[in-house]
Amino acid sequence: MLKPLESILIAILLGGLPANAQSVVCPDPRFVILSDDGTPAHRVCRIAQEAAERLAACNVPLSDTRRIRIELMPEMLEACLGLYHCGKDLIQIPTPDTMQSMRAADSSLSHVPPEPFFRGILTHELAHAAFDAQPCPFESCITASEYIAYTMQIMSLPAADIATFESGLKMHKKISRDALNPITLYMNPDIFLSLAWIHLHQRSDPCAYIGDVMQGRIRMDYERH
Repeated sequence: MLKPLESILIAILLGGLPANAQSVVCPDPRFVILSDDGTPAHRVCRIAQEAAERLAACNVPLSDTRRIRIELMPEMLEACLGLYHCGKDLIQIPTPDTMQSMRAADSSLSHVPPEPFFRGILTHELAHAAFDAQPCPFESCITASEYIAYTMQIMSLPAADIATFESGLKMHKKISRDALNPITLYMNPDIFLSLAWIHLHQRSDPCAYIGDVMQGRIRMDYERH
C-alpha cells in the first residue's frame, strides 16, 4: 500500500481527491488505482497488467520502473473516454458505468461489449504512456502516438469483435501514410482509427512495424511550420 506521504503527494498532483477516495498499488507495482466510486481496484489492476503484457508483446513496452496512476473518474471534465497526461504518468479514465453512458451509438466500435471496450480504452491510454517515454524529434509526434494507441486498442479486442469491426471497412483499400495525419485525427477520430487499422493490417508484420514506429525508424510525423 502507499505510505501516507505518498498518498498526500498523489492527491496534490491530482489537484485534490475526494475524502473517500482510495489509492491502491496493484500487484504489478507499475500501476496505482485511484477511485472513490467503489469500482473494484483489483479488477482494474488485472486489466492494466493484461494490457501492459499485450502491449509489450507487440513492441510497446512499459518500463518496470514506471508508476502510472490510473484515476477512475465518475465524470470527465473533457468529453473524452480517456486521457493520458504527458510527462505525468497519469491516466484519467471514466468508471466503467460512466464510460458506458458516454459511448456514441454510431461509433465503429459501438458493437463491443462494455468490459472489452473498457479494456480497449485503457490499452489505448497505456500505449500513450509507453510512447511518451520515446524521444520525438519534432514539436509533436501526435500522429505516431495515436496510430499506436488506436491500433493497440483494436488489437486488444476479442477476435469476434475485431471481425465485426472489419466487416464495415474496406480492408483491401490501399491506405498511404499521408492519409494518417492530425487533420483527420482531429476532424474525425473514428475515421482515423479505421484508417490506422487498415494501414497496419496491410503491413507484412504488424508488430514489427509498430516497433519501428515506436523507435522512430518509421516517421509518421514531420516538422510543421
